Order: sequence, then structure tokens, then C-alpha cells
Amino acid sequence: MMAPHDTIAKALVGLAAICLTFSRAGAAASPPVEEQKPIVDPASDSFDDTIWTSSPLYERAISLMKESPLIDTHIDLPQVIRSLDRRPLSILPDLATHIAGHIDIPRLRDGHLGGAFWTVWAPCPDFLGLDVGDDYTVPNDGLRDSLEILDLINQMIASHPDHLQYARSSADIISAFKAGKVPSLLGLEGTHFLGNSLSTVRLFAQMGVRYISLTHMCHSAFASSAGFGKPIAPSGHEGNGLSELGIELIAELNRLGVMVDLSHSNDETARQAIKLSKAPVVWTHSVARELHDHPRNVPDDVLRLIGDGEGKNPGVVQCVMFPAFVGPTPETANVSRLADHIEHIAGIVGKKHVGIGSDFDGMYASVKGLEDASKYPNLNRKVTEMLMRDWSDDEVKDLMGRNLMRVMDQVDAVAAQLESQTPSAAIWEKRKDLPAQWGGDANMFYPTEVQEVQAKIIPQHDEL
Repeated sequence: MMAPHDTIAKALVGLAAICLTFSRAGAAASPPVEEQKPIVDPASDSFDDTIWTSSPLYERAISLMKESPLIDTHIDLPQVIRSLDRRPLSILPDLATHIAGHIDIPRLRDGHLGGAFWTVWAPCPDFLGLDVGDDYTVPNDGLRDSLEILDLINQMIASHPDHLQYARSSADIISAFKAGKVPSLLGLEGTHFLGNSLSTVRLFAQMGVRYISLTHMCHSAFASSAGFGKPIAPSGHEGNGLSELGIELIAELNRLGVMVDLSHSNDETARQAIKLSKAPVVWTHSVARELHDHPRNVPDDVLRLIGDGEGKNPGVVQCVMFPAFVGPTPETANVSRLADHIEHIAGIVGKKHVGIGSDFDGMYASVKGLEDASKYPNLNRKVTEMLMRDWSDDEVKDLMGRNLMRVMDQVDAVAAQLESQTPSAAIWEKRKDLPAQWGGDANMFYPTEVQEVQAKIIPQHDEL
């Protein structure tokens, strides 16, 4: 039985070993497949930890992870911290030892994690029993909650300077990695808590957010969601994709140097965003629908829009570990199936366009075979025989994080080209609070000229 703190640590090492299963060099370093003793017993689906730690793959995985960062684009640790105490900041010292969930500093360190996107998030209103209505204008606490989460992440990084280092660019990632720290970046999951405003988008970008998911499991004023698996009513946006404000959002994210994240978006939203974006897009935690028919997964026709060919978007698909997305049952949602997803996606988009985004701390369990070190890294002999073995060490490093950093650099380059572009003045046209009526009784706090202008436009406003 493994100690709880070993679970994620060796699981992270296993990410590199999954890659090594594909690697020519990995194949050369190991005995021929037919001579290897299986690390997994197919009958029991249990792994022998002793065999794993003595395997050449283990040392090769550690070596590669020391040379190049394994970057996980989606970790929900902040929401777990917020859920453990009425005063979430009081939990931060406990990260140095152990907290409930998938992640803490000892497990990150033992697992050789080379970079983490900590997610800024607030629940969809319907999770809290709220109905946003057809116009998405019902007030809620999402913006406050997301700002508190962002502050929590900043305090978490500041509280553990020997282990965590704030990063915003690929250069920051490499600098922190070489210094022996875990590069810590910000990702924002969903647009439902942005107050239907591009102003809040710009402010989150100024505060360091590097990607924004167009939706979570609910529609927003910006875009249409894939939901979670059950049928979800249409968003009301034309074509059940992006709204007019969502189209403006894509342009703003490009201008700001923020990655457009399509995980959780429905297919039409994804297609529109890919067509509109001048920069590479990203799925921070998704896998292939062809291998498991789930609306959260990416269909092949959308995957074919990604890659290096003419007219394609040079984005990246970061592969998630949530069993509900990987396979139809807990038994089939295992490490072998995740490797199948990686291989399938790479076969369509190319090896330069795939990576890892676990969703740790945002799911009840990880896939079977990746929940602890005895299972996580090892594909059994059957999978080793079936999967392609022509991945070089460089391609493995690309999968672990270099593909993602390349996308970050390209997104930054597009932002530099758009630097002189004027910020969008677009608003959510269903808002009824603009123009502001903040003049008090009889508009006494407004200059006379302002009162005269308001007298002309307020009747138009009331017609909305």
C-alpha cells in the first residue's frame, strides 16, 4: 500500500513514462518486448511497484523530467484549498506537508512536476441553484469569488518561495525550472463569472492570466458550452456557438496575449474560435471523442483544423485524465486508454500539437492506472506492442511541455503584432445598467450638460 503523498508524486513521473512507451530510445534501453516481465497483471489490473522502480523506463522518465519541464495546464488546487476552511489562506502552510486532494508540495516535488497552471474558477450559477435567465444578466458572486481565488494563488506562491515561482512566459518557465522551482502560471476556467464584460477580461490579463476557457459547464454571454455529458439546452446565441460579444472576446484575447482555451466549449464554438483566432488555440484538458463519445471530448473533424498544414491553427491539445472523458467505464478508463488518446490525437494534429493537462483536484478520481505510482506510468506489454514506438527523446520533451511553450511564444508574438490595436468597446447588448444612472435624486450629482444628454438617451435605454 502506498502512502497517500506518493500517489500524485509518482503519478507525475508516470507521465514521462507514458511518453517513453512511444520512444525509440525507450525501446532500445529496455529488453525486447517479448522478454520483459509484465509490470501489470492483466487479470487483476494491479501493478508491481518493485518491478516498476527497477525498470529502465523509470530512470529514463526521471532523466527526461530533469532535463525538460513537464507542464500540466490544468490543476484545480485553489478550489480545494477554498473548500477546506472558512479562512482558506489559513490552509496555505499545510501545503508544505499534506492536504486533502491530489496535490501538495511534497507530491509535486517527488513527482518532478516542471510547471503548473493553477486555475481561477467560480461555479456555474446553476451549480448554486441560480437561474441566469435568457439574457445572462442575473447578478451572482462569481466575479468576487474568482478574484478571491486569484488572490489565493498569489498568496500560495508567495508563501512557498523555495518551491513555487510565478511565471508568465516560456522564458519565465525555463528560468524557474532551472532554479529548481515549480513555475506557477494562471489559467481562468470559464467566462460565466466575468460580469458579461470585456473590461474584466482585460484586467484579468493584466493580473497575469495566460488562458481563458470560453466556457465551463454552462453557457455564458460569450459562448456556448458542451455541458458535462447530459443534454444541455441551446445557449440562445446564433448557431449555438459564439455570441457577438464572444467574437469580440476572441479578438481581445489575441490582442492581450491570452490563450483561447476550447476545453468545455461545444463543437460550434470551437470551430468558430479556431476560424477567428489569429493565434494558436489550446484545449487545456480534453481528449479524443473518436475514442470515447463524450461531448467534452474533441471530434476528429475539429482536430483536423489543428496542425502545421496550410490553413490550420498551430494550437495544442492537452490530454486530460478524468475517467469520464477517457473511457466509458472505470475499468476501461485506464492508463492504456489515455495513451491511446495521446496517440490518436498526435496521429491527426501531429506530435508538435499534443500535451498534458490532468485536471487534478477538479475530479473525484484520475484514470485507472494513473492514480498511484504502481499503476500510473506503465503501459502493459500489449499496449507497448500496439502503440507506435517512433517517438524520439525530443518528441517526448515536446509532449511534456515544449509544445505548450511554443504556443505561448506564438500567442505572445501575435499580441506584439496587435499592440497598437484599440481595445474593443463592445458590450453585452442585453445589459440594462448602461448608460449608468448614478446621478442620484434628480441627477443632482451630474453637471447640467450631462443631465441634458441623459434626458435624451434614457428613453432609448428603457426600450431595451
